[in-house]
Amino acid sequence: MLPQRRRKRQESLRTTIQYSCALLLTGCASSIDATKDVQSAHTLANEHLPVIVDTTLSWSTGEPLSIDTAIAYTVSHDALLQRDLAIIVQRRAEIAQAELPANPTLSGAFGIAVDGLAGAPLILQGIQNLSWFWTRPDKIASAEQTLQQAILASANRTVEVVANVRIVYHEVSTQLELTRLAKEDVELANKIYAITQELASVGEASEIDVDTANIAYLQAQHILLEAQEQFDHSRLNLLHAMGCPETQSVFFTVPPSIPNQIDYSEEDLFFYAVENRLDLATGRAIIKQRSAELGLANPPIVTGSIMFNENFGDRQAILPGGGITIALDGDAKEAVADSKLKQAELQYVDAMRTVIKDVRTVFESYTTSIEMLAIEEIVFQTAKTSLTRAIEANKQGELHPLSLLPIQRSLIQAKQQLLQDALQVSTNTIKLEKVIGGSFKGMNQ
Repeated sequence: MLPQRRRKRQESLRTTIQYSCALLLTGCASSIDATKDVQSAHTLANEHLPVIVDTTLSWSTGEPLSIDTAIAYTVSHDALLQRDLAIIVQRRAEIAQAELPANPTLSGAFGIAVDGLAGAPLILQGIQNLSWFWTRPDKIASAEQTLQQAILASANRTVEVVANVRIVYHEVSTQLELTRLAKEDVELANKIYAITQELASVGEASEIDVDTANIAYLQAQHILLEAQEQFDHSRLNLLHAMGCPETQSVFFTVPPSIPNQIDYSEEDLFFYAVENRLDLATGRAIIKQRSAELGLANPPIVTGSIMFNENFGDRQAILPGGGITIALDGDAKEAVADSKLKQAELQYVDAMRTVIKDVRTVFESYTTSIEMLAIEEIVFQTAKTSLTRAIEANKQGELHPLSLLPIQRSLIQAKQQLLQDALQVSTNTIKLEKVIGGSFKGMNQ
């Protein structure tokens, strides 16, 4: 009768332990599915981008490459962006960990009598850290802020790669056109050299004129080689930005249009940047995380335990117990937590000041490039007018054909400078969009 009663008690105790463990392990865990969090990062990035990323676009080597396709390919293949998305998955899992209690400890022992006395043949013990009850809110708050940081970092990376690939694509398009114009200039310089040699052979030009024409021809060839090299470098930079620097051949489609000029004051821009930039939002999330971690610096460490003991005399006992850990380094832990919060606050202040400086610097470059482009447009129009007049004078026999070719070269050089100035405006506009947080969309509201 006694052995049967003992078995029932043991079965009842095991059942109680199993249900308790199940509740502790599964009762309050969040889902580790980070799909919605990743989507939040994509949505946040799209809200800050000045262009629409069409994820349906694909590209392979040998196909024409438009700027929209380059952007879509970059967003899908940027390694650091994919890393940031993987961090989001990690942070979501860490929130689930923060919501769970500390892992319980179960231990047991079997006694073997060697001295003939009635010892304890069976000992079962369970230990649980109870500090989880009052640290759980702070742990969850800290984990949620790290998740928010990961989302912000991923969205910010998207803004950066899109801006970078737009800048480099404009550079490639401009360098391609500059190379074409350099080839035309070489052809004109070669014509001038050939005509000058013919004139010198009949005594209508001096050897000095021939040398001068030859030098101009060689200099034009030198400029062409530089233009070809710059085009190759810009093309490689674009492929690297897209995540495929090993690609050999690329075909480009219609050059991108110059972004619209902006009409905002410097003050409006840096105030908007402080509010809109995602890296500053990340800094604010770090401050919130450090604030939540203050509650984790020196919590009371309390443990609870329950032990079942059965001896050889069929004596059974349940022994509840508890423990408190005295933290001798509690003050130091609190000082460390306070210091980390202060560091995060000061780092944010420094980042904000840097943003304001960057906005003012880029805005100054943008304003200067606009003025330079306006001047060069006048130079180009004047060169076109000069060439038109020279052609009319040549038709009427008032201008020697040899004098017409340098004017044509002057027009090509004016167009080259105009393209370079237009590229500078495009680059500074995109940089200004990036430095205020991605786009001007929010400023128009």
